Amino acid sequence: MKNKFLLLIVLGIVFFASCSDSDNKDTPKDFNGIYSTTSTDRVLDLKYSNAVFIGKSVDFNSADGKSATLKLQGVVPGESETVFSSVPLESSSSVYTFSAENKNDSRTVTLEGSIVKGKLTMNVNVKFAQNELMKTWDFSAVKMSWTKPHDYLLTEVDLGFTKMKLTTGLLATMAPTMLSKELKNYLQNVTFREDGNIVAAYNTATATEENPEPEADWQMSPLNLAQYCVKDGVCYVFLSLDMIMRQVDMDQEGRSTDTDPILGAIEQLLTNGIPVQFEKTEGDGKGALYVYLDQVLLKQLGPLLPLVEGLIPGDTAFEATFIGKTISVPVGPILENLPGALEATTEMQVGLQFKGAE
Repeated sequence: MKNKFLLLIVLGIVFFASCSDSDNKDTPKDFNGIYSTTSTDRVLDLKYSNAVFIGKSVDFNSADGKSATLKLQGVVPGESETVFSSVPLESSSSVYTFSAENKNDSRTVTLEGSIVKGKLTMNVNVKFAQNELMKTWDFSAVKMSWTKPHDYLLTEVDLGFTKMKLTTGLLATMAPTMLSKELKNYLQNVTFREDGNIVAAYNTATATEENPEPEADWQMSPLNLAQYCVKDGVCYVFLSLDMIMRQVDMDQEGRSTDTDPILGAIEQLLTNGIPVQFEKTEGDGKGALYVYLDQVLLKQLGPLLPLVEGLIPGDTAFEATFIGKTISVPVGPILENLPGALEATTEMQVGLQFKGAE
């Protein structure tokens, strides 16, 4: 009798233990939900081209615990959502791993990752089909065309013996030379990568009172700050605000930037991509590229100008050459009158000229 009682106890313990293990074991169905890089409950550890990518989210859903559907929200440039269906899940202890591919005529997206309770880890790689922009371009010049209206008054500049009326047409004539000279000190080239990233070689040297003209220190910008895709002959640029602010914090730790109002105002525009027009010519064999913004987009940015004006000191001016004479042009009055000028504008272009890299 004692042996039978002891046997029942042993069987009961074994049965209870097995039931307890089964009940406590997490399955993929228990992980269903939206994971984001800002969440503390469902954390998304996302890498794009093996580089950190924040400000994104992924919806994970498994109906049977054997496969899952993953919806990437705004991860692939130009796609608000990229869906991977019936992705097989492999189990190792309490960790489930997966890999998948999503391909169409314009790009191939591959992903691999793992999921445990409370955390989704994923590495995404994208390869776009070849397009006209996909190479490295050396910066050449700033170009500006403001033809209608070309005579809108922006401000008056005191030349000493008289006052010069600075109109939109005159600004378009004077500004490019000055801006080109200045920008060459900071921008060397821009590369449109096959993964949809835009990276630039820029000068990180900082002028100080002791060294007002430091030697240039050219570095490549980090991945995932700016991305692009080409649709119907237009380049759509996507700026990641979260990544940009992260980089600002890293570069200027402990320093306030006071840019929140501007970032909030342009967030909606950036979500859909900034439409950038471009023209490519063969030129000297290496090719030339002109990328520019037209009046349609610039008018959308017009309401932001007062915010920009508030961030610039009132005495800010730029130097320009007019009839062989160097003059100082105040920036404040120009920004103040630009919204009215843009409202009346029907033809305008502001852009950058590049040439094919060696």
